[in-house]
Parts: sequence; C-alpha cells; structure tokens
Amino acid sequence: MTINLGCHIWTFPQCTVAEAAGIIRALGLAHMDLGNARDFDPVHIAANVVEEAARLNRIKAQTGVTFVDAFPHLAPAFSLNHPDPDVRVAHRPLMLAFLDFAVKVGLSGVTFSPGRYWPGETPAADFERGADELRYVVAEGGRRGLFIRIEPHIESVTWTPDLTLQMLAAVPGLSLTLDYSHFIFHAIPADHITRLDPHATHWHARQASPGEGQSSFAQGAIDFAHIVRGLHARGYAGTICLEYVHGAWLKMDRVDCLSETILLRDELRHWL
Repeated sequence: MTINLGCHIWTFPQCTVAEAAGIIRALGLAHMDLGNARDFDPVHIAANVVEEAARLNRIKAQTGVTFVDAFPHLAPAFSLNHPDPDVRVAHRPLMLAFLDFAVKVGLSGVTFSPGRYWPGETPAADFERGADELRYVVAEGGRRGLFIRIEPHIESVTWTPDLTLQMLAAVPGLSLTLDYSHFIFHAIPADHITRLDPHATHWHARQASPGEGQSSFAQGAIDFAHIVRGLHARGYAGTICLEYVHGAWLKMDRVDCLSETILLRDELRHWL
C-alpha cells in the first residue's frame, strides 16, 4: 500500500495557498493540508463555497498538488466547545458550509480541535461540550462521505491518549489526525501513544521532545521508523503530512521550518 508524503500550509504562514503549493511541489511533494492562512479564511469560505472551491481547484490544476485535509479555526478561541451556547449555534452552519467546500475540493476529511479547557468550567463539562459538537459534525460529515477527525493537541481536552480514547468512544465514527509531537511534549511514552495509531486516518509529522512541541531533527525524540513500520503493518494508505509551524505559540518560531521539513522528508522517504 502506498503512503503519500505531504506538507501543511502552516509551514509557510506568510504564503498564499498558491505560493505554499508551489513551494511544496518544489520540495517534491504532491499532497498538501489546508488551514487558516493569508487567503484561506474558513468564515469567508463558508459564505462563498462555490467561488472559493473554484479558486482552490484552479490552484490544484495549476500546481498539480492534491489537497488532503483542512483544519479550519473558527473564532473565538478556535474551539468547538465554547461555553456560550450562542457561539456554538453560530458555528454549526459555518462548519456545515465548510464541509460542503471540502467535498468540492476533494478533501478526504476535515480536522477539528476537540476543544479546550475554559476558565470557570469543569474539565468534564468542557469534554462533553466538545463531544456533543463532534457528534453533530461527524453525522454531517458522514452524509458527505468525509472523515471527521480531531487532532489531539497540547492544551486540548484530549491532551493524553486516555482522554483521546474516551473521546473516540463518546463520538462513534470520529477518527484522528495523529501527531505524536503533542504527546511527546508532555513526556508521554511512545508505547502509550501507539494505542491511538489504529484510529488515525491522517497523520502529521514533526520532531518534538519533552517540553518542546517542535524540535530540530537532531534533538527530536520521535522514532519515525517505528511509526512507519506500524503504518505498513496496518496497511495504511493515506498521507503523512509534514507540519513544522512558525509561530509564537509555545515558542514554535525557533526552528527553521524549511530545513527541518527537508530533513524529515528525507528521513520518512528512507523508511517508506
């Protein structure tokens, strides 16, 4: 089974979608993940589905890139589980319109945050609000033939493998965009994380180490050879999307995204 390599637009945060697609193709990669960017605003896309899908499809045709997944962030706080019910109600039609867009540009699925912890709310309530919204989106994604995934990320209600498994049990049909870096940050052992592998329908990849959500290739603690062996054993035929990012969050602006992307690309190509 073929495993594709791709790259996320967030590796090039100052680029337009077309510019990032051109760089990704120049790196010898043909698959790309989408997310909030200079000219990729999920709210605007939701209000202009046909026009925006046509624009992205033109970029696909011009560059030869295949769009695989998108991670739309919706304000405020880019979270599904906002404690204000009016915010959650307002988000639902935006998410549905974005799913329609995803179908039109050929995405295999859409990734969402499972939610975050909110001041004044209990962890259990935050978790259940996230699960409730995800149940709604999974049902709508299923009607459209899309995977609905969460990325269990640092500072989310699924920041451990156990919490992630609880969310998967609470939301039938949900799958994962799995990125070990979010767990390695918390020094969670790899054999604990591996329990999530069968639930992943999409992968993100960057090096990380305890206390560092993003590390250089030389200082990283993730064993990608082990990950790839597991993917081959399970017959995974999706995409591993390289996702070095550049931003102030958790000091992730201290790594040369382009150089590290190339190094990890070559490492993954070796094991693949």
